[in-house]
Amino acid sequence: MASDVSLQLADYVVTVAMLLIPVGIGILFAVKDAKKSTRDEYLLGGRAMSMVPVALSLFVTFASAISLMGTPTDVYHYGAMQPVFQIAFTCAHLIGIFTMIPLIYPLHLTSVYEYLELRFESPLVRLTMVAVGMLQTAFYMAIALLTPALGLQTAAGLPLWVSVIIVGSVGTFYTAIGGMKSVVWTDAFQCLVMFAGIFAMVIKGSMSVGGLDKAWHIAEAGGRTSFTVFDPDPRTRHTWWSIIIGGMFTWFGNIFNQSATQRICSMKTMRAAKISYVINGCILISYGALLFTVGLVMYAYFYFIGCDPFDAGFITNRNQLPPYFVLHTLGDIPGIAGIYMSTLFSGALSTLSSGISALAANTVEDILKAPLSRMTESRATLITKLIASVYGVLIVGLAYAVNQVQGPVTQMSLSVFGACGGPIVGVFLLGASVPWGNKWGALVGGGVAILFNVWLAVGNQLYGRKGPLLPSPTTDMCFGNRSVLTNAGNTTTLLTATENSTTPTPQLSSGDAFFLYDISYEWYGFIGTSVSLTLGVVVSYCTRHSLKSSVNPKLIFPFLRKVWSLPDVPPAETDESNVKTNEALKLTKLLVEDFKRKSNTIDVKF
Repeated sequence: MASDVSLQLADYVVTVAMLLIPVGIGILFAVKDAKKSTRDEYLLGGRAMSMVPVALSLFVTFASAISLMGTPTDVYHYGAMQPVFQIAFTCAHLIGIFTMIPLIYPLHLTSVYEYLELRFESPLVRLTMVAVGMLQTAFYMAIALLTPALGLQTAAGLPLWVSVIIVGSVGTFYTAIGGMKSVVWTDAFQCLVMFAGIFAMVIKGSMSVGGLDKAWHIAEAGGRTSFTVFDPDPRTRHTWWSIIIGGMFTWFGNIFNQSATQRICSMKTMRAAKISYVINGCILISYGALLFTVGLVMYAYFYFIGCDPFDAGFITNRNQLPPYFVLHTLGDIPGIAGIYMSTLFSGALSTLSSGISALAANTVEDILKAPLSRMTESRATLITKLIASVYGVLIVGLAYAVNQVQGPVTQMSLSVFGACGGPIVGVFLLGASVPWGNKWGALVGGGVAILFNVWLAVGNQLYGRKGPLLPSPTTDMCFGNRSVLTNAGNTTTLLTATENSTTPTPQLSSGDAFFLYDISYEWYGFIGTSVSLTLGVVVSYCTRHSLKSSVNPKLIFPFLRKVWSLPDVPPAETDESNVKTNEALKLTKLLVEDFKRKSNTIDVKF
């Protein structure tokens, strides 16, 4: 098996073109909206975005290059359970239709953390959760940015730092100049590119081993098709219990997330926001099935040719398996391998741009709102763009540092989501579900849960036992002369190998580490949410007499208002009037801010 296969000229042309299109979209919206220089326009697209592009943008924000490379790799090494996460994520979206959207959308927020200050009447609660949420976003973006860099390092032999800078610079540029509209429309385009790349891998890869049915039989014989892991032990890496329960709570961290909130609040109507979540559920199921198929085909291919590239030393990181597979199966068709590299870049850019926009929104709305309110709107918007650029540079540096962390990229990303997102979800659930929930409960519950989850995650990374890998394909044919692999139906003749370098499969270590360090990363979201919510309820109940007990019913989940006998909230306005009201609110807010700047003698509150 050749270890020096690389991209062709046509692949580079396709890849560069796919990188330049987002830049062009960013420039287009920067010029088009030059006269609409407001933060609402820049961060929320004027709250008038169309449903379909926003729905696609919502999907690719979190379906990044991490899943494109990580899920097939996970199937290759651990089996079929990883794609089941897509079922859990879909359930989380469906729950969000009845919880997050009807709670957050009518409040006309820019930052999701504004809700926490409204509900708990505490800037400290808001800023604490902002800090944790921004940390989660930054680390997730770093992992998402690192992933395609690993692929480009494999395909083109470029140093990792060069790949990180290329992708990071493109994402930062079009996000900083074009704002939310640029991000959403680029995401919609990148979604199509991602699916094109996945289909190319499935079709060409399955042809190389004789068809999907043969790929399935090979993968089945290798233990890659089992969906029947129901072990209740929380230390088992992947089970139905941990994936469905833990996966849902992990994904709730995305539901109550700044990136998701910006997209939900950027749409014209609440109905459109709910439909976008339904669309996302359908896409997630299809996406998971396709990535599962890629993993099976990838295993069948390397088994078929008798060479595992990692055990043979052709790649240095297991996460590089998918791009290496693409180079060998799609490399004979000019430009097709370039489409796959563009798929990785699209996934990374969508996550990076969404994260940069989210971090910029949190900074200007949650941290710098007071000083920016004394500036003209155009100047405040310019500062927002500069802040977005700074975050892009910081993420590039962080991505290079994350390369030192070992493990599948899917596991790293979901660990971050669970460890940081779970406690935040618990605080939101406390506020939206329990009328007597107060700031003391939010601070104690959220703070303890964050510390506990970070301790678990770090302990697991340093001392926890690693899950057992399934047996890899042999390396018998990696170092000898053999015939070239042909397409479906043809028999491949493998000549005598000159070296057999099969590496023993690492087994589950017994270890003497503290047993909590061995808990699967899938449970971090559930643990964080449970600790945060439980402590929050208890502490709030014990301190309920020291604070006022009344709560605005608009800040409680609609389906719980009758349960708690809260006053009825006036019915929502029609979609058309809702849009007009939003526009009127924006205009009034701008007029009041302008009046405050000019007068400087009175204190006007809006």
